[in-house]
Amino acid sequence: MPEEAIVAPRAPFDAWPAQAFDHRFGFGWWADPATCVFQTSIEHGTVASVEVVQGWVDAALAVRRAEIAQSGGLFLLYDVRSLRHFDADAMRLHLARMQARPRTYLRASVIVVEKPSALLQVALHTANLVAARVANAKVELTSDLAAVLRDHAVRPPGPALTFPAAPP
Repeated sequence: MPEEAIVAPRAPFDAWPAQAFDHRFGFGWWADPATCVFQTSIEHGTVASVEVVQGWVDAALAVRRAEIAQSGGLFLLYDVRSLRHFDADAMRLHLARMQARPRTYLRASVIVVEKPSALLQVALHTANLVAARVANAKVELTSDLAAVLRDHAVRPPGPALTFPAAPP
């Protein structure tokens, strides 16, 4: 079995402390205020990659419940600039996991892309509709990561912050 290549996060997250990594998806960080930041290191989204990131979201919702409630819901930032395509089953699973959660789980979600394909734009539009219906939240699509970090006051995690581990 080949050894996994060493992967490093892309800027600006390359300066953030390492918190979570899975070769099937990429990186995850827990940041203030009540924010999960994700950065893909893959080009092809699969069911396995969705299971990783959605498992991370579920862990955050379970472990950081009080912080998330105090902030009015979880803010999800997806930096998917490396993603070029994805399997239809992966998008269906992503939407199903969103729909299975309580209406109050999400305050907002932003997806950062470089040049989204027409298919990716349709999928993200669908995710926005699902988020609006099931969580009364908005999914924003942008290419300006710096503006997202600034506008949502997302700060790098300090040494005391750790990525939520799945509950036992």
